Parts: sequence; structure tokens; C-alpha cells
Amino acid sequence: MLTPEHLHAAVKRIDASVAGIRDTLNAADRRLGDGDTGMTIEQVVIAWRALDMAKVPDIGAAMVALGRETSRATGSSLGSVLAMGLRAAGRAARGHVTLDRAGLVTVLAAAREAILAGSGAAIGDKTILDSITRIEEALGIASDDADLHEIALRAAEDAVAEFRERESRIGRARMYGAKSAGSDDPGMLAALLLLQAAR
Repeated sequence: MLTPEHLHAAVKRIDASVAGIRDTLNAADRRLGDGDTGMTIEQVVIAWRALDMAKVPDIGAAMVALGRETSRATGSSLGSVLAMGLRAAGRAARGHVTLDRAGLVTVLAAAREAILAGSGAAIGDKTILDSITRIEEALGIASDDADLHEIALRAAEDAVAEFRERESRIGRARMYGAKSAGSDDPGMLAALLLLQAAR
């Protein structure tokens, strides 16, 4: 089950590891971009940390609030994708105090569709959208009593590994062409590192 309290605790754990996440992502982004993805995620986490989850009525409102703070923290492309995904997930979870496995699949599907509609990215372009899709698929076939965080984490790891040798097909990384093969997409890597830190 996922509750606002779980989200609050996860944000605290992520915040405790954010310096390492920042440095790892900046290093990855220097290979395919401006080298600032880590700073973007750090700004987002700082904004998340300031939220008082005790005041939100349900898990949907918590996700919408995280999306709103993401937009306030950064205008980067990755930040915009995160914000639209979180807001869509929150709308799909409105009124729910907790989310079970099926509920998580529902909110991930809503996030996926919002990102597809609003970002210009397609599944297979080597972006965080591919990580979200793989996590959604893995949770969709999991049993209700499985360790859902572990399943999501393994799916994120598999997505990064699967796409590493592919060329990037969107954004600044696309300009590197064949040279982008062999490098991790910073957005996909961000999803993995955030999940790792949230445990």
C-alpha cells in the first residue's frame, strides 16, 4: 500500500541521498547534455521536502502537490515531464487514501498517457517514459502480495540496462546520434536512483 505518509518518508530518504544522486546524474548528463540533470533533481527534491504531507487529504492530493512543487522548482524538460506525470497520477488517485498494486498500475498508466500527450516523447525514445512504462508493466503482472517497491526497482534497473545500448531519439541527446548508444539516459537513471534512495 502507498499512502501520503509513505511518500513523505520516501522524500526524506531521497533528500538524505540527494548529493550523491546529483553528482551521478550530472556526470551522466555531461555525456549527453548540459551536465545539469543532477542539479535539476536536487532542486525538485528540495521543493518536495518542504511539503507537509500531513495536511493533504489523500494520496491523489499528495501526488498533485508533488507535481505542483516540481513545476515551481524547475522549468527543465525533465522537470516538466515529472510534473505532468505526477499531476496526472494524482488526478487518477483523487479520493484514495491508499493505493494497492492495481491502484499503482492505474496511476502509472495515467502518468504515461499524460507524458505521451504532452511531452512529444514516444515509448522507445530512450527517456524516463520508458522507465515508467516498464514499471507499469511489471506491476501489472505482479501478485498482490509481492514487494511492489522491489518490483518497481528491478523494472527500472532493467529499463536502464535495456536502453543503454540504444540511440537516443529525442531531446539534446538525439544530436549525439550513434554516440548516444552506450550511455544511460539521465532521466531513466534519475528514476532508478530516486527509487533506490526511497527504500
